[in-house]
Amino acid sequence: MSALYKTQVISFNQLKLNDLYAILKLRQDVFIIEQQSIYRDIDEQDKTSEHICVFHQARLIAYARVRKTKQINAKIERVVCLPEYRGQGIGKGLIEQAIKEIQRDHEITTIMLSAQTDAIDFYLKFGFHPEGNPYDDGGIEHIDMLLAVAQLRGGSKDSHGG
Repeated sequence: MSALYKTQVISFNQLKLNDLYAILKLRQDVFIIEQQSIYRDIDEQDKTSEHICVFHQARLIAYARVRKTKQINAKIERVVCLPEYRGQGIGKGLIEQAIKEIQRDHEITTIMLSAQTDAIDFYLKFGFHPEGNPYDDGGIEHIDMLLAVAQLRGGSKDSHGG
């Protein structure tokens, strides 16, 4: 990701009100308004997540949250980028940062995300693979994708572009 962008990883309790507002607004503008997906965006998961924020000149332009779960060890969720910043490698940097944050916990063995089906190829580049069948989530077709952390720590690097 370009040096023009500043990335911060922030726990919920460290979020400033303006940061939280910017996160919720970005998610609303893209997921609910642009993609016309009616779903409950604000959930209890924000409180137990790490929030990865990408800023350009103090403006939040991209975001993802990472959280530990019981069934799957960690999840990457709410991956979003403003339309005018897409295609510049910001999403790639965001996912790389999310994976890096997850890898800090050596007990985590699996990362999951729920990908919009038109983004499958994007996530395949990191080593994620589809699991199960596509399903409707807020009017948009999604599929669960998994990544074995061992693959990143010492396994084949070819599958995730390294």
